[in-house]
Amino acid sequence: MKKFLNRFLMLLMLVISTSVVFAQSKATKAQRKAEKKKEMEKKKVARAEEKARKRHMSIQTKEVRKRMKKNKKKSARETFRRE
Repeated sequence: MKKFLNRFLMLLMLVISTSVVFAQSKATKAQRKAEKKKEMEKKKVARAEEKARKRHMSIQTKEVRKRMKKNKKKSARETFRRE
């Protein structure tokens, strides 16, 4: 009787542990899918910003573009010094 009870408990533990593992794997798949979707959204936003920046630059006159470039370099130098 004791052997039977022991085997039954081991079998029960095995069944429970496998069901828990499978339940977790489903949750991780959903998490991975959500993370992938967020990553794609970030990439989409970055592309849109870059496209808008290029459009903004193309509209400006040559002198303004030159001035913007100069100010950007100056700002980058000053930021580097602060750190």
